[in-house]
Amino acid sequence: MSGETVGVVIAAMNSAAFIDQALGSLAMQTTPADQVVVVDDHSDDDTVRLVERWRAILPLTLLRNRGPGRLGVWGARRAAIEALETDLVLQLDGDDLVLPHHVAAMSETYAASPGLISPRPLTWTGQGPFRPATYSKGGLPLPGDQLVQLLAQNYVVVGSLFARELYERVGGYRQVAYGEEWDLWLRLVAAGARVSKPAEPSYVYRVRASSYAGGFVRNEAETEVLKRFLQDSGHPLHRRAAKVALLQRTGLAALGALTPVSGPLPEPVRAFAAGHERPLTRAYRDPDLDWVLSFASGAEVAACDHTARVIVHVVEKDGNYEAVEIADPLMRRDASSLRDILRGER
Repeated sequence: MSGETVGVVIAAMNSAAFIDQALGSLAMQTTPADQVVVVDDHSDDDTVRLVERWRAILPLTLLRNRGPGRLGVWGARRAAIEALETDLVLQLDGDDLVLPHHVAAMSETYAASPGLISPRPLTWTGQGPFRPATYSKGGLPLPGDQLVQLLAQNYVVVGSLFARELYERVGGYRQVAYGEEWDLWLRLVAAGARVSKPAEPSYVYRVRASSYAGGFVRNEAETEVLKRFLQDSGHPLHRRAAKVALLQRTGLAALGALTPVSGPLPEPVRAFAAGHERPLTRAYRDPDLDWVLSFASGAEVAACDHTARVIVHVVEKDGNYEAVEIADPLMRRDASSLRDILRGER
């Protein structure tokens, strides 16, 4: 065990159908949490009454948002963490649950490698058996690739554990339209936290129809997190990775205003552009991506250096952008799409 105290934070809003299972799973821990803080964010169902029943069993604090509006997930989690008196923060969503060894496994992993501890998830529809997660959050990038790959795609599960001191040092939760935990993970890892995972699954992620945002709408929403990271980062590789991720979500528009190049292109770049079936409509210079080429008015975008070595090449189809090539060796360890790199276990 790490020796640090562990506090669990739960943001709840109209969670009456699930909150007993979440709190019940905490009551069955082989290593109990030192504190549990639930923030009720203006529920209009039976959430508060159900939470109150667990006071005699759990070291529970219930905070009720009595302000005029809802805090949102980011605000509720922030309020819960501010109420903690523990060394470590362990998150649990109000509609999820954990296996009996969860607190012990997360604490032991932190003791072995302090940083950001992401649980290995199982999924559950609310009926039938728990199932191994088949999506990318089951994997873990190679050492040295963690921040770059986290910019490409969030592979850290929401029910993670981290030091409260580091959380406060990076500024805690911030308001974003989508992906508030991803925004936090990026800042924690950029500040030096290494992502680790326990050997066995212990977090049960409940899969519901509302668990997933629409693909293109979600892509647009994620650009806010990436753009905020760009505002704070001066590291060339990290900035380049963030812009590659932006291009893969909403294409050229994600990079904002770029100044078109009016003069001739370097011969390798010109030859590279001429080799495309679609016509080159604009060429731009970007301090992180070097040459950015727009084909067919943005339906196809490629970034390359002055020798025409490709950094990223994306193509739009049905409103979505997908990489057809990423060749930057510092950002990739294989030849598949950057957004798919984490689909295999490591």
